[in-house]
Amino acid sequence: MKIMLPLAVFAIATVGTAAAQDEKAAKAKAKAAAKTLATMSEEERRLLNTTPIGSDRYPAPPVPHYGPEKGSIRFVDTDPGPTIGGTLTMKSAVDGSGQRVDEGITMYMIHWGLEVGQPGTEDDAGNGDLGGDCMGFRDTGHVVSAPVGEAGDILSWEIPNGTVVPDGAVYFVGHTLYGQIHNLGKCTQTPIENLVQAD
Repeated sequence: MKIMLPLAVFAIATVGTAAAQDEKAAKAKAKAAAKTLATMSEEERRLLNTTPIGSDRYPAPPVPHYGPEKGSIRFVDTDPGPTIGGTLTMKSAVDGSGQRVDEGITMYMIHWGLEVGQPGTEDDAGNGDLGGDCMGFRDTGHVVSAPVGEAGDILSWEIPNGTVVPDGAVYFVGHTLYGQIHNLGKCTQTPIENLVQAD
């Protein structure tokens, strides 16, 4: 006897299979990336950490897209030792008239930021990832994040005392995500100023 199952059952099975395949592909990609990083030469790592990412390597979100209010990210270190810890704040995304924008944004993310060009901020403008002012999307990983639904006008995170700043990281970089696309061209950054008290 032939059993006929509803189409919905096939649809659910197909979605489940596709999700499993996507997860498997994502894990394989992450494993390959980790292997690449682990086997890089010092010169390859230097190039990775000093070359801005362009649109040929990473897409920008569809226009219009928005980032956190420029210059609004702040960090105050309260860890007296060589590591850091303290409060990190950043203002939500705004449009050209300063009005808060949530539509299309799925996440706010803070990355460790790398130096753009020469030390200091003078040559940063427009020379970072995707034509932004920041370089924060390398092998240093992300620091903290928050779904847009949890974001008020000002986002706040506590960085635990004892946090080690990765080699080469000199900024906290904040940006928005549109789906899985990191909006790196509209980022904001602040120098990591480490409070070290004398004994």
